[in-house]
Amino acid sequence: MEEQIKELLQQVGRPYQMFNDDGTYQGCFYPVQFLYPDKPRYRLRSDDDDHNYYYGIEKLKEHCKEISPAELKAGDIIATRFKDELHVAVYFEYGKIIHVFKNHTLQIGRLKMFKEFQSYRVII
Repeated sequence: MEEQIKELLQQVGRPYQMFNDDGTYQGCFYPVQFLYPDKPRYRLRSDDDDHNYYYGIEKLKEHCKEISPAELKAGDIIATRFKDELHVAVYFEYGKIIHVFKNHTLQIGRLKMFKEFQSYRVII
């Protein structure tokens, strides 16, 4: 996982892209899809952010197990509700995350920017 995280960090500055070439949702899931390209991608269910939030969490739970924040290690997924939307990030070290917000670029952030979040580990 360390090598994949290094490769992902080389993508910092990459512009936000709402959809993949096949029409599946990318958005803030880009760092997750980069690390786990073999996991299924999903299509947004509606224009309703609340509905998409729960749908996204449901999809995460299909391929991940929830863990406590104390268990976080590189490659784990952080999910939070940000401005009524699902926002995901990848944890990589010492309270740092890799994520992308709408209309921004892939960037390094701090986990403490989120007041509440769930932590997930991908089931391989």
